[in-house]
Amino acid sequence: MGFSVSGSTAIIFLAMFLSFGMFYSSAYNGFERVNDAQTSQSEHVLEQQNTGLNITTVNYSAGYLNVTVNNTGTTTLDVSDTDLLVDGVYISEKSVAARDVDGNNGTELWLPGESLHYRINVSTGPKRVKVVTGPGPADTVVV
Repeated sequence: MGFSVSGSTAIIFLAMFLSFGMFYSSAYNGFERVNDAQTSQSEHVLEQQNTGLNITTVNYSAGYLNVTVNNTGTTTLDVSDTDLLVDGVYISEKSVAARDVDGNNGTELWLPGESLHYRINVSTGPKRVKVVTGPGPADTVVV
């Protein structure tokens, strides 16, 4: 009776040790994923709070709509992630005749304090223009 009790106790403790190790590693991986997601979300919210834009000029003439938008926030924006809607319709790259940041049409970066200029082919004068940035903030102006 001496060996069977000792052996079974050792086997039970070994099984408990192994099961705790598996439980701990799976629980830690789950905690780490949740923590990473919360960190990513808080960084995204901070980027949204630091992003600001202001549509300063919108004019229509001879089939072209000219839009000027200022980056009033502290976040550097990506020009290709900035979307334009005219009367609720998304403007594709095909409709954009020209796009530049402070006269430079070769850059994709829109730094704080700089202006983004669009020249768009449209058939009629619009009533509303909306610019949406990659992080989410937008500005709308009624023409």
